[in-house]
Amino acid sequence: VGAVMSLLEGHADVMMDAVGPSVVPSVRAIRRAFERRRDAGVRATGLDRLVRRVLGMDLKLAQYRDGAAFVRAVRDRVGLDGLNAVWSGADALPSAAEIGDPAAWVRRVHG
Repeated sequence: VGAVMSLLEGHADVMMDAVGPSVVPSVRAIRRAFERRRDAGVRATGLDRLVRRVLGMDLKLAQYRDGAAFVRAVRDRVGLDGLNAVWSGADALPSAAEIGDPAAWVRRVHG
């Protein structure tokens, strides 16, 4: 489930950046807001850091980061059509290990 969530969140993150302001005029403002929220988690200290960890917010930030890295790496290697193979069926979804090793997913799915 974590791998699928990383994929979904990372895919949304990368695609949002790809559409640009001609399609979504506020995309830059949205990106800045996302980055501020993510940066706040990285800079958290003491009790705030503990609360974030207990609530799972650290894991959520990692899902965005790892998922976006997976999507970008796969897209760079096999293009958008190759990336879109993730949606072809349950057997094409990346495992948690493949989120961290996009080349392994590309080898498994694209040979």
